[in-house]
Amino acid sequence: MIVALVAASNIILGVAYTGYGMMTAIEMKRDWRTFGFSHFGAAWICMAFTCGPHHLDHGLHVAVAGRTGGPLDLLAVVVGLPVGVLWLWLRVEAFLGGRGDRFVPGDPRWLRAAPAASGLYVAGLGAACIAVLAAGPRVMPGLAVWANVILVGLYMAVGWFVLRTQLANRPSMGGWSVSGLSLSVIFPTCALMHLVWATYAVTGRYQQDGHGLAIDWLSVPAGIYFLAVVRGLYRESLRDWNDGPGEVSKGRLEPVDAAP
Repeated sequence: MIVALVAASNIILGVAYTGYGMMTAIEMKRDWRTFGFSHFGAAWICMAFTCGPHHLDHGLHVAVAGRTGGPLDLLAVVVGLPVGVLWLWLRVEAFLGGRGDRFVPGDPRWLRAAPAASGLYVAGLGAACIAVLAAGPRVMPGLAVWANVILVGLYMAVGWFVLRTQLANRPSMGGWSVSGLSLSVIFPTCALMHLVWATYAVTGRYQQDGHGLAIDWLSVPAGIYFLAVVRGLYRESLRDWNDGPGEVSKGRLEPVDAAP
């Protein structure tokens, strides 16, 4: 059951991310003459067309190639999947001409509890990874492992800048962008997924195939580019279609955190 769920959840994520990359490419082509080039949109395309294939490759290996999906893999994906689906739904709605974002006024109780819950989750998953490494056999880390380790740091940094933007906008907005909050969760959970993959690869549970190696190393420059873009938008040293992730108003909220 765990193996089947790991395969299915990764394939769903892979299809979702790849589909979003296609939506972003269509939006950029459609609005290019009006708004010009978007670094944020281009960075999203690079991220989507590397994150999507990573999850597709992993899910298919678990489903048909005999890779044994682990429980920590399932935990990491299941926690991130609902937020990713919510964020994708908002983007699809905007793509079809709808509202595309929602506003959360004030600081509801569930949101105040989120930092503590997130801390417990990260600490628990990190401790579980350490326990797996300590208990099982270990193999020499390959190039794919190092790529995933680098991606852990890159995606955590991206999530940090997206979250800082939400915090900076909170006083003037009087609330929160659902799209921005979703991204603040998506990137750290993506980082933890890569941490789990690297952990299982070091213990020999996940094999390092050529397809995954190529995809993960292509993900590194894509992650660096995306980090540079969100950092520039946060510092207001880069102008783009959205003028930075998280810039929304209480009226008609556009999906400014997710795409050009």
